[in-house]
Order: sequence, then structure tokens, then C-alpha cells
Amino acid sequence: MIQIIIVGFISVFFISFSWGSSNTRTFVLESTPEHPDANGTAVIDTSHVSIQARGLKPDAVYTVWFVNMKPKKKVMGAGMMPYMFRTDKWGDGNYSTSISKAPFGDWAMLMVVLHPNGDPKDMDNMVGALKTPL
Repeated sequence: MIQIIIVGFISVFFISFSWGSSNTRTFVLESTPEHPDANGTAVIDTSHVSIQARGLKPDAVYTVWFVNMKPKKKVMGAGMMPYMFRTDKWGDGNYSTSISKAPFGDWAMLMVVLHPNGDPKDMDNMVGALKTPL
């Protein structure tokens, strides 16, 4: 009986360890004051970013960025240029891209921003929509 209990504990330990070593993380995206009804999730691993968002502006262009605010503001697009997705007529949007390495430890947050004029290259007029600390 003791052997069965020991084998059970060892099995649970190794199963838990293998689950805990996964580099895939899921984040809840928080809305900004400019998009109070927006919400979503981001799933990030060592080679991929996937975002599902709701409550954004319908039929609009958004881009996705890794951001550091300190010691000074620094941004890098998440994935491949132009780092964008377009929402549908209900304000729902999805973004999926490959990345060269996991952002954990290098970047402080992930941000989704609106480009009101529809140009994802226009960095002067973008408006924050969703964010999460990494």
C-alpha cells in the first residue's frame, strides 16, 4: 500500500513539473480609459502571439506592441510588420503571429492600440485600447 502511495506522489510531482515548465502564458487584456468596454486575452509562448479582443471600435485598424516605459519609452511591434488586425462590424478582432523569441524579461507590457485614421504606420495619432503587464 505504501508503495502505491509513493508511486502516486512521484507521478503527481512529475506531471506537475512538466505542466509548470511550459513557456505558454495566457494574459487577460485590460481596457484603457479610451476603450472602457474592451476586453480580451493574449496567449504568448516562445514563438507565437495570439490575441482575441472584443468591445473595440468596429471596422477599425489596431496594432500590437511590446512596450517598456522605463528608463525611457521603447516599443517593438509584436510579430511581422505591420503588426495589425482589423475589427469586424461588432468590434471583435483576432491577431496571430510568429515571434523570434519570447518577450518575457525583455518587455514590460503588451499593448493593443487603435489607429483612428486606419493607417497602421501612423504612430503619432494612435490611441491605447488594451494592455497587460508581461
